[in-house]
Amino acid sequence: MKLRLHTSAYVLALATTALHLAVCHRFGYYRDELYFIDCAKHLAWGYVDQPPLAPFVTWLTAPLGYPVWGLRFLPAILSGVTVLYGCAIARELRGGAFAQALTGLTIVLAPGLIGIAYGLSTELLSPAAWTVLIYLTIRLVKTQDTRLYVPIALVVTVAMYAKYSIAACAFALVIGLLLTGHANLLRSRWLLFGVLLTALLVMPNALWQIRHGFPMLEVLHNDQLNRHALRNGMADESANRWINARYMFALQFMYQNPLFAPVWVWGLVWLWREKAYRYLTVAYLLLLGLLVASIGRGYYIQGFYPALFAAGAVAIEGALRARPLRLKIALLAATFVAGLPMFPLSLPILPLPRYMAYERAIGLSRPAPPDGKSHLVNPMFADQLGWKTMTQTVAGAYWSLPASQRRITAVFADRYAYAGALDYYGPRYGLPTVISPNNSYYLWGTRGYSGRSVLAVGATDYWLLLHWFGEVRQIAVYRNDYRWVLEGPLPVYLCTHPRVPLAAMWPAFKYYGL
Repeated sequence: MKLRLHTSAYVLALATTALHLAVCHRFGYYRDELYFIDCAKHLAWGYVDQPPLAPFVTWLTAPLGYPVWGLRFLPAILSGVTVLYGCAIARELRGGAFAQALTGLTIVLAPGLIGIAYGLSTELLSPAAWTVLIYLTIRLVKTQDTRLYVPIALVVTVAMYAKYSIAACAFALVIGLLLTGHANLLRSRWLLFGVLLTALLVMPNALWQIRHGFPMLEVLHNDQLNRHALRNGMADESANRWINARYMFALQFMYQNPLFAPVWVWGLVWLWREKAYRYLTVAYLLLLGLLVASIGRGYYIQGFYPALFAAGAVAIEGALRARPLRLKIALLAATFVAGLPMFPLSLPILPLPRYMAYERAIGLSRPAPPDGKSHLVNPMFADQLGWKTMTQTVAGAYWSLPASQRRITAVFADRYAYAGALDYYGPRYGLPTVISPNNSYYLWGTRGYSGRSVLAVGATDYWLLLHWFGEVRQIAVYRNDYRWVLEGPLPVYLCTHPRVPLAAMWPAFKYYGL
């Protein structure tokens, strides 16, 4: 679909993609990417905790050796797509050059959107797909051409293979159209065709979930229960619905940059006042209500904000219509400057030592117990550090065992993050393929190990290990100051004298969730 946009839209789209590609490999893999590498080696129509698109994108990089930049190439490209379609929404809402430039700047500099585009995740399509979906519904309202339900169905389908949340967005938009005078658009046979098309195309993944007992529902339930603060005391989620709601509302401002709030809030109000587009305000509020009811995370509706930035930019352009050009240029410059302080927190444009100095300079990182040091506190960056040295620690414990015992020893990781890292880095240190009871690893089973000797990594299942093994002895521990904000020391236990075979105890360890 051809977009006729102002030059600034294309420049900003190219700039954000280029910048992501330039620095995306600075640190390393984060936990989900390591997990995707293992999932890519077990290609399927579905997984316990996700649809198959992210593992498939990872699989495409296998001939290159799964490089960090390769995994993050598509998210970087999609960051530019999000900018283009955000500006296209501004244009459809009668926005000119200023509105498109302001839309592009706010999308490029919004921390939440930067973070999603930084690494490969199940959210990789959310900003771009939600923005394209909203763009198509605006075209639908303007043209009354219900054949647009076909591309709408295709966008929803592709996005569903990345993350199911696009279905909530589509449903909210339908309810919004129904409640704001657009019911005639919902009585089209093209809508029925689009729904049937999507249902048919997502059927392979749906059948996988059905065949495995809808494990995704268990993942979501356990995810709601497993909410906790970081080690520095910062929290942005809670298992309590109303506490979580407060965090979630606050994050809507933090993820967009608090200084950009006037743009998207104005956009939300402007859309309500524009009768033709009031359905977008209704849809957004419905999604917020769904987040509260489901104890959702704040970034789950990040994909809606490019449209709100576009609407706000159009509203601001209208308010400045009679103002001199220099005022508009000054406002664009102020927007750029306002976005800079949070930019290094979302994308690793600074090397690690300089970034940690930046955290200290702005008061984000302060001396903390037990050592009184200033630690790295950015959890996204911290999660990309230390996986290789963790694997070396586990390998040292493994190779300390007698050869006869080593041959029967299973390396057991209690959570998918450690399993993914050990499977990726482990072969170079002589480690066998890991087993884990977490998420899809649980379905991949015990790989024939008897359980007579198990090297267990992680403390989460410690009490279960004590229950099922006659002897549980800590033989190593891994520490990494860079990971302090996420986790403390990581113990490694040697478990022997099982009370039953490993296959018999395996269901007791099963855990679907983070």
